[in-house]
Amino acid sequence: MCHLKLFGEGWIIRVICVIRENPRFRRLPDFTLKEIGIMEKKPVSKPLKVFITYSHKNTAEKDKLITRLTLLKREGIISIWHDNEILPGDKWRDAIFSNLADSDLLLYLTSAHSLDSENCNKELAAALNAEIRVIPIILESCDWLNHQLSDFQALPDRGHPISKWEDESDAWQNVVEGIRKVVDKRQAQAADPPPSDTSERDRQAELVFQHGNILAMLGQLEMAIAVYSHVLHLKPDYASAYNNRGIVYGKKGDFDNAIKDFSKAIQLKPDYANAYNGRGFAYASKDDFDDAIENFDKAIQLNRDDAEAYYNRGTAYFNKDDVDNALEDYNRSIKLNPNDAKTYYNRGFAYASKDDFDNAIKDYTSAVGLKPNYAEAYNGRGANYANKSDFDNAIKDYNMAIQLKPKCAEFYYNRGAAYASKDDFDNAIKDYNIAIQLKPDYAEGYNNRGTAYANKNDFDNAIKDYNKVIQLQPNYVNAYHNRGTAYLNQGEYNQAIKDFSRAIDLNLEYVVLAYRGRGLAYYAEDRFYRAVDDLSKVISLTPDDAFAYYGR
Repeated sequence: MCHLKLFGEGWIIRVICVIRENPRFRRLPDFTLKEIGIMEKKPVSKPLKVFITYSHKNTAEKDKLITRLTLLKREGIISIWHDNEILPGDKWRDAIFSNLADSDLLLYLTSAHSLDSENCNKELAAALNAEIRVIPIILESCDWLNHQLSDFQALPDRGHPISKWEDESDAWQNVVEGIRKVVDKRQAQAADPPPSDTSERDRQAELVFQHGNILAMLGQLEMAIAVYSHVLHLKPDYASAYNNRGIVYGKKGDFDNAIKDFSKAIQLKPDYANAYNGRGFAYASKDDFDDAIENFDKAIQLNRDDAEAYYNRGTAYFNKDDVDNALEDYNRSIKLNPNDAKTYYNRGFAYASKDDFDNAIKDYTSAVGLKPNYAEAYNGRGANYANKSDFDNAIKDYNMAIQLKPKCAEFYYNRGAAYASKDDFDNAIKDYNIAIQLKPDYAEGYNNRGTAYANKNDFDNAIKDYNKVIQLQPNYVNAYHNRGTAYLNQGEYNQAIKDFSRAIDLNLEYVVLAYRGRGLAYYAEDRFYRAVDDLSKVISLTPDDAFAYYGR
């Protein structure tokens, strides 16, 4: 929503563009995961035992690996053993090889030092004799490809040494993800019962399903998909596994596979309300709002008390510009679940789109009351205060939004716009500077900073900013008009005429202002006939424009 204010002799346009969070589905909170949240958080089977082989000269790297594997340990999926576990009085060689014999995986921290270590190579030989799976982890460039370790798939990917990665943390995370894949496959294989025992197979499928749910809740999406796929290998008619795998595909942004899985769940269980809701969400995420609404209709038909389905359908309606139906659905959702902050937030957005700023402010106030750290709701309320020209309250809300999310460029941009509306151009420029620093391709930020400079009669810096806007967005009509006005104020009439002409060619909302500006430039160059022609166009488009009559 943009408010245009004409001011000053140069007719500079101050554009206050209020940026609010778009409530499109891709920006909504995550799926509710109604099924993913119902199981106990327990490991499916006993932890896999991981043995770490390393040179003591790589102790620091060993400690980094153990730290990175903490979550796998906490989940109860693995246990870790290394020689620091040897207790006083233990025979170290016996302790090492007895623990190695009982291990499932050997992680070999590979460096020039470990390749040269007699103990490391003895441990590797013992692991190979016991048919223990070996994973080399390449710490540095060394001659490992001429070692027997070259027979094994190494980590990080393609054996690219950790020391060569631009960001070492990315390398270690790649190692952890690779280990997770191996561990998950081993766990799934351990859970696979004999095909002939149907009841045992179903029991094991349920256990593996719970494992997938744990991984999904922990955000391990690839692993969760693999585990759900294994569940469906065990029990192909398990509708909930299709539904939950569809949810995970949706969280990954793979909406086509999500739709396939939700459709399969519905085929197996035609009254599956959650699957219709999930499929609607996936369609909406692809901007297919008609199919989304059809699925939400079915979900609501099957479960009249599903507040989330009403919320989702309301958002689909909103994205189709059917604000009245959106409001009806948000009302129903709030009646069923009066404590859901996001629904008040989206209803506030819908009210604002109808210029009902008072009701919008009420809803944003409800949202922050339910969720005090809801930065976007403070920002939304601030935007609506700004729409009511209550810039002091707007700034208070933007301050709170920035305090909660100090890295959000839009919040600084909005506060800058509010300061500019109070003619506090210095503070406006400070906020636009931060917004641009956080978001270097922020065309609107450059445009409004340029206008703030122009208001301070700093036309050189204003023109620099408008140049940047046009570089980023060559069809940004307001930037051409504003740059033309800055050139006009500097007496560079030919440049001003070019910019106003470009704005007129683009023929968007500023065409009247562009004709007026070009008319003034022609007048300044004593090209009176052209000036009269442009000002006459202004009068034809806006008959009440007194200045155009005067200029003509």
